[in-house]
Amino acid sequence: MDFLYKLKRSHYSKSLLTALLLIDILIIIVSFRVSVSQITVNNADYLAFYQPFLVITVLLWVITSLFCDVYQTDNLRKISTILVSTLLSSISSGVIIALYVVFLQQHSYPQAFLTIFVGLSVSSLILIKILLFLGYKKYRSLDKNRKRVIIIGYTPTGKNLHNYFVKDQPLGYRFMGFFDDGLKFVNNENDFRGNLSQVKQFCLQEHIDEIYYALPNNITYVKDLAKFADDNYIYFGIVQDAGGLDQMSVETQLYDNGRIPILSPRRDPLKIFYNRQIKRAFDIFFSSAVILFLFPFVLPPIALLIKLDSSGPIFFKQLRSGRNGKPFWCYKFRTMKANNKEANSKQAEKNDSRITKVGQILRKTSLDELPQFFNVFLGDMSVVGPRPHMLKHTEEYSEIIENFKVRHFINSGITGYAQVNGFRGETKDDELMKKRVEYDTWYLENWSLSLDIKIIFQTVWNAVRGEENAY
Repeated sequence: MDFLYKLKRSHYSKSLLTALLLIDILIIIVSFRVSVSQITVNNADYLAFYQPFLVITVLLWVITSLFCDVYQTDNLRKISTILVSTLLSSISSGVIIALYVVFLQQHSYPQAFLTIFVGLSVSSLILIKILLFLGYKKYRSLDKNRKRVIIIGYTPTGKNLHNYFVKDQPLGYRFMGFFDDGLKFVNNENDFRGNLSQVKQFCLQEHIDEIYYALPNNITYVKDLAKFADDNYIYFGIVQDAGGLDQMSVETQLYDNGRIPILSPRRDPLKIFYNRQIKRAFDIFFSSAVILFLFPFVLPPIALLIKLDSSGPIFFKQLRSGRNGKPFWCYKFRTMKANNKEANSKQAEKNDSRITKVGQILRKTSLDELPQFFNVFLGDMSVVGPRPHMLKHTEEYSEIIENFKVRHFINSGITGYAQVNGFRGETKDDELMKKRVEYDTWYLENWSLSLDIKIIFQTVWNAVRGEENAY
């Protein structure tokens, strides 16, 4: 079907679709409950006629909203598009509901109920989307949230992309200039920043967030620039056909209603704003639940056992590499002897003499990681993501393992896809670390909220049954 094809091919976020759809369903349910409360309905009629009415209304909204592109992320650029798509979906579902009430349902619904329900649900659906648009616009207009971008190539495609960023821009971009060789910028010389050899220096000086390459294929230069972007946590996009680049695994996104194709060396679902917000909202909810409902019960006995077992603090903190390589203080329950000189350089090994007796139990059950939910709540970590490494190990492995820094494009996690697939704990050789990086990269390229939930369940199951590498 057409809307399913567009859902796969256009600039959509499946997690965004899910979140907005759930919000709309909640609005419909609340509107229904308010409408029912305004009339007198006996229990038998409610079960026989009103509940089916609600179920059918929700199902119709889901179907018509998908057909009418209500949940397309590009809609957030234009308030008129939001209003038109929502109204069109409301009218479509309303017509079908009217046919259902008149021809297929023998019960006579009170006019007051229908009037309140239609007016309240439609106005609420529109109002919420307008507020969402205004909130998004305000958030993206803040200078700290604007992406600083450059375009390599003063070509027709490059100029189209420039117009998209500057004139018909999605909210939140700041265009920093063109780079090209051998071209004279007659009409917009202020936008010219230098030749191709000056790109890297400019990106580092101006803290560029995204690079777009819009020149004819130069595979050597593109590969070099892609590696530079990866190493410096910069998004890299190729604004042209994939011809000549078939040796690279590329992900295509369509900007400006499909007119401008963007090719990236990898998928990055969390580059999409709403995906990041959904993941962050889930992290806040999950970490808050653990901190409020679990931590108060486990902290006292664990703290007491740690103190009775060995001298030293209850908690252990260590600088580790986080998103974009920025170090952060990672917290754990202390599982090793205090004042350990090798704590910041040596991984825990099997039968490690530094580990205390209580520490062995905490590590085996992963309870030592519980304080990291405070890291998650504060935004330094995520519940699910690549495990953070010591700064020394990040520096060492980034020199010998290709694409090692890619795993730092997102927040580190308490658990991760690599860990539930057997790659947790000590990495005895470089091959084990390469496999961990492969799994972490796959997670980054295939993220979804359902995948996070699946990994959490697998982590709990592995902790219950015990893991060989947990020491």
